[in-house]
Amino acid sequence: MMYVVGVIILLIALIIAGFIWRKRVYDEIDQFEAWKLDIMNRNIAEELSKVKQLNLYGETQERFEKWRDRWEHILTRTLPDMEDDLFDMEEAVDKFQFQKLKKLKSNTRSKLEHVEKEIKDMLEELNNLLDSEKSSRIEAEALKPEVERLKQRLVKDRYSYGEGVHHFEERLDNTEEKVVQFEKLTEEGNYLEAEELISSVREDVEQLEEETAHFPDLLRKCKKELPQQCAELEQGIQEMKLEGYRVEHLGFEEEVHKFQETLPSFVEKMEEGESVDYEAIYDMESRIAEMYQQLEAEAVAHQDVTRRHTPFSEELDQLKIQIRELEEEVKLVKETYQFSEEDLEAFRQVKGTLNNLIQADEELRAQLDDDYTPFSRVADQLTKCEEDLELLKKEKAHVESRLEELRKDEWKATEKIDTMEKTILKTNRKLRRSNLPGIPNELFETMEEAQLAIDKAYEAVKEQPLDMSRVNKRLEEAESSVQHSVENAKTVLELARLTERMIQYGNKYRTSYPLVAAELTEAEKEFRAYEYSRAFDRASDVLEQLEPGVVDRLREQEEVTV
Repeated sequence: MMYVVGVIILLIALIIAGFIWRKRVYDEIDQFEAWKLDIMNRNIAEELSKVKQLNLYGETQERFEKWRDRWEHILTRTLPDMEDDLFDMEEAVDKFQFQKLKKLKSNTRSKLEHVEKEIKDMLEELNNLLDSEKSSRIEAEALKPEVERLKQRLVKDRYSYGEGVHHFEERLDNTEEKVVQFEKLTEEGNYLEAEELISSVREDVEQLEEETAHFPDLLRKCKKELPQQCAELEQGIQEMKLEGYRVEHLGFEEEVHKFQETLPSFVEKMEEGESVDYEAIYDMESRIAEMYQQLEAEAVAHQDVTRRHTPFSEELDQLKIQIRELEEEVKLVKETYQFSEEDLEAFRQVKGTLNNLIQADEELRAQLDDDYTPFSRVADQLTKCEEDLELLKKEKAHVESRLEELRKDEWKATEKIDTMEKTILKTNRKLRRSNLPGIPNELFETMEEAQLAIDKAYEAVKEQPLDMSRVNKRLEEAESSVQHSVENAKTVLELARLTERMIQYGNKYRTSYPLVAAELTEAEKEFRAYEYSRAFDRASDVLEQLEPGVVDRLREQEEVTV
């Protein structure tokens, strides 16, 4: 039972599917029919009738008849024949002839598309023809005044064209004949051929416009201006040679002769209407201008070298003398000072630069004496020599600065030694004027060490060659020793004064305090024995017991007194 139901459902599905398929195919057939009817109802004949606006002769008539016959063939043969194809498609649907139906559909679609293409091509050709007639007519009307203007130009400036005017007049006559031929082709209905002809007329007119605009100027250049410039240039070269300028290396004379030989042929070709390379004329003009510039540059270089070489040589001679003196100074300094390898190399560089400059100056003099080296080249070499001269001056100044620095270091060292000597003498005077019983051995030794350090620094300064690194080391040792001795002397003086004042202050306690009297007596003995530190400690201890803070008070009073 289930199988029967399944079969029934399948049959129903197939029937529905078949119905839907047939419906779709019939819809396609209807679309083909509608497409065919749309083509048949188009106003193609009306579009083709637009060609009647033109002259229906010749090529235009042939095209119109071809388009009309083709459209009639489509209406009477191609489209009606499709009725059989549509009927066959319906029959194939009813009989479920799938392959036949597929082929019929494809053929019908191809036929309709082909018809569409034919119609499109016809209309495009029609529009092209109409546009061609219109554009050609407009172009012809625009060209007529241009041709007339060119004729007026030739009449007005006839003499500026020389014999070439006949060539241009002949070409203009040919152009006018083409315009007449264009009108004839138009009247005969050969519009496309007329369009090609009027396009060639446009090219001719544009070419004539450009040539007639430039021809007088170029002819004048070739007949008058350039030959005159060549003659003047040739004469100028000869005059420069006589005045001592060196221009042979430029090779201008041969080049000018070639120009003089070429210019007449240019004139002949231009007047006979032959093709001429106009760019070659402009290039020749530019080249002549370049020659003038190069000759002027050579003349300027000659004057420049004449003006600059003498001051250069004089300054170089002065530097030779100065560097010889510097060399003697370096020898002397080497004997007196420790001259570093870097400084020696700097001086060797000075001598090397000087030798190179001397050699370069000799070459310059030789080039100035010969008759062939261009002054422009000499000027470049002179500029290089002047730059090297400035470099030499800087190198020389550097060496001189180093020598001055060495001497300056020696002077500074000597000044420091003198200052330290004065400091020690001043300290000794203070000690002598202080009315102290004597100087402690420790301070005496410190003062002697300071004086010894000063003597060693002085000996280092007097050594030859002078080694500033050793001198600086001795100076540092001496400065440290002097400072130490001065500070010790100051401390001893201050301590001795304060101790003496403390003993004097404590005398008022001697009668009342026997122990205090005994301690102060011992302090006096130590003071007279130059043991100021021990005397201070003893006196301060005993007084602080009687009057706490008395030592600080006495120290402040002593500082105020000082």
